[in-house]
Amino acid sequence: MELGYDPLWDEQGRLRRGCTVREALTWMTAFGDRTAGESVCINGVGYKIGRLLYGPERPAVADKPISHVYDGYYSQLNFSV
Repeated sequence: MELGYDPLWDEQGRLRRGCTVREALTWMTAFGDRTAGESVCINGVGYKIGRLLYGPERPAVADKPISHVYDGYYSQLNFSV
């Protein structure tokens, strides 16, 4: 993975089709934008990023494609899948 490639947004600033929650969060944590201890909200349910990426019982929602990104309070990530 390289810094110049963002799996979530394309060159025109539109959401990339097919980007999964795990792909987006892996990129964000690799380049220092987010940490594994932060929370993310997916379809109204809160998860720790580390659980979605590294947990032994990773929720199935981690491998679903993102359909929409919402602005959240205090910079919390909010996705719909």
